[in-house]
Amino acid sequence: MSIVSATKYYSGHSDVMGGSLAIKKRLFKQVELSQKAVGLRLSPDDAYLIMRGLRTLDIRLDKHQENTVKVANFLSKQKKVKEVFYPIKKNIKQYKMWKKYYSGSSGLMGVKIISKNKNSVIKFLNKLKLFGHGYSWGGFESLALYQDKLALGNRSYTKLSNNEHIIRLHIGLEDPNDLIADIKQAIKSVR
Repeated sequence: MSIVSATKYYSGHSDVMGGSLAIKKRLFKQVELSQKAVGLRLSPDDAYLIMRGLRTLDIRLDKHQENTVKVANFLSKQKKVKEVFYPIKKNIKQYKMWKKYYSGSSGLMGVKIISKNKNSVIKFLNKLKLFGHGYSWGGFESLALYQDKLALGNRSYTKLSNNEHIIRLHIGLEDPNDLIADIKQAIKSVR
């Protein structure tokens, strides 16, 4: 079974809700019965918008990756950044697995910031001018979000000390140099 959110990169414009479910033939009748009972259907307009986005998916993904690599490299050199979670970076634990199964990456990354003051990390986010704030990703715009420790759950790779904070970034299609300049002016707030 494979579930994909068409709301994200497939659409690419943050203007549609949809998804896809790929299943083995033996499960089709069960899923069909459930879908008939619930009544979920993709509208023709949403289907059109997803098809529109699929036409440029490969070009957009290449640009998201290119921009994100530049931003990740910049962030890796910052004193207040302890770690950048991005699969294409050779120094991360999952690099070999990523390299084995994937040929590219997206615009989504995590950043572990060192600060004794959570409010200064929030201030950093609020000083960003080119990044929107939100959970969504896969659109053309860059987004930033503070990941609260409770929301992260009990995952081994995100064991955080009191001085460590996770920021989730989605790097969009803007000029990466502009995004880096924006991060550079805002990160001065982290104490």
